[in-house]
Amino acid sequence: MGTLMIIIYIILALGGLLFFIKRKIPKGKIIAGPKGLPVLGCIHEIDNETIHFKFSEWAEKFGDIFRVKMFSDNFIVLNTEENIRKAFGSEKYKNHFGDRVEMFWGEHFRCHNQSLAFVSDGSGLFHRIARKSYMQALHTYGSGLQELENNVMTEMSNLIERIEKRSGKEFECVSMLQRSLSNVMSLVLRGELIPDSDPDSNMFWDHVHANDFFLTSYVNFVMSTFPFLRFLPGKYGDEFRKGKKANAKIAQKYFYDMKKTYRPGLMRGLVDHFLEEQEKQMHSDTGLFFTDERIIAQIVETIDAGMTTSWATLSNTMLALLNYPQCQEKIQNELDDVIGRDRLPTYGDRESCKYFQAFEMEVHRYLTVVPLALPHLCKEHIDFEGYDIEPNSTVFANVWYVHHNKEIWGDPWVFRPERFLSDNGDLVVIEHKFRRSLIAFGYGLRQCPGEMFAKTRYFLYISSLLQRWKFEFPPGKEIPCDPRKTENFDIKIIMRAHPFYCIAKERK
Repeated sequence: MGTLMIIIYIILALGGLLFFIKRKIPKGKIIAGPKGLPVLGCIHEIDNETIHFKFSEWAEKFGDIFRVKMFSDNFIVLNTEENIRKAFGSEKYKNHFGDRVEMFWGEHFRCHNQSLAFVSDGSGLFHRIARKSYMQALHTYGSGLQELENNVMTEMSNLIERIEKRSGKEFECVSMLQRSLSNVMSLVLRGELIPDSDPDSNMFWDHVHANDFFLTSYVNFVMSTFPFLRFLPGKYGDEFRKGKKANAKIAQKYFYDMKKTYRPGLMRGLVDHFLEEQEKQMHSDTGLFFTDERIIAQIVETIDAGMTTSWATLSNTMLALLNYPQCQEKIQNELDDVIGRDRLPTYGDRESCKYFQAFEMEVHRYLTVVPLALPHLCKEHIDFEGYDIEPNSTVFANVWYVHHNKEIWGDPWVFRPERFLSDNGDLVVIEHKFRRSLIAFGYGLRQCPGEMFAKTRYFLYISSLLQRWKFEFPPGKEIPCDPRKTENFDIKIIMRAHPFYCIAKERK
């Protein structure tokens, strides 16, 4: 018996040794990167507000791809549009790079990573079902973009009324947009505006604040490593409790209250679509996919996707319009030609507004809202385009660097919408290097499913405002929009302009 056990131990030891050796054999070139410190790696060089600049600095030094170590974690950063598209979208690699790193936020605020953006298995059944259902939910009323347009224009009349009260007087632009987007989201979810008297009118933004806090690379690392901090006094515990409180309010008003009053066939908003799906599943033999928790996870994710980035993009856009009045004037002249002054814009007008679309692209490029996007996970040990990717590597798309690479754009720090227009005034073709290098909405399995809806909302907001008013800085309160001046932006996982003031002057 003793001899047999010795033989078993030897076999197991040899097997483990072979596995270790096999794991360590590179499958391609070792990826260069900053050396960092023993044990700590490069974590001491990372700052939440400037991580995109640090990654760009390393991209300049190490090229198309580099590796960063932080403690025992391995980070791979892709710095070209070609590599990003190959990794996340090609048939060869998309199943290797389609997984999501399990994050603290997803675990504790997304029903254990059971929402579309945070589910870990990008090619698994959950992701496929959730994405398909989410796309259907975006068309919940059967008319898709038209219903979204109706919701936005319902709120636009309120926003126009608020600005009219301040016409010729200065007002703070970012908070004005914030209040407006709350109404749009409430209309999308349950078909109702949020009254100014509602004591919980800020519940969306309390949730967004928690999203901003916990999704930063540093905080996510700390909370994933020491999750017990959420129970303790102090900053991390306080933010956790505030976020949970906001989520509970959202769940109550936008799910449980609506479930009590749900009637089949009556579509008040997106939530009713999920309730209808749940009802169908409960009376079928396919099993219940959309549990209450999973529906709530999709709802709060819709709030994140529909408000966080939209608020940042609209705020950044207004800051750009104030800094570049010549762009504002060109858009207004185009709107006058295409729409006139006698009716409100519709999304159908967007296709004819070529300069507007070029301006929108340049905003996404110059003032990139999500500089690094959410991290992907490569679980396997693979050869990626001749490079060795170790198993369980976190993979970032360095969107910021692609959008500001001098080799691509020539003058990346100049705001110039005309770069996206041909000599005859049309948009450059989709395969043009400028448009291929614009990847603001991600790419592949994890690409933002609400891109078209974001563009709809964006056009209706900006065109409705510029059709009516000319916007200027109050004298002495000018704020530059150069994204290198980080003091003018709130930068976490999202880059959004700090509050600034403007004056709306009625166009003659």
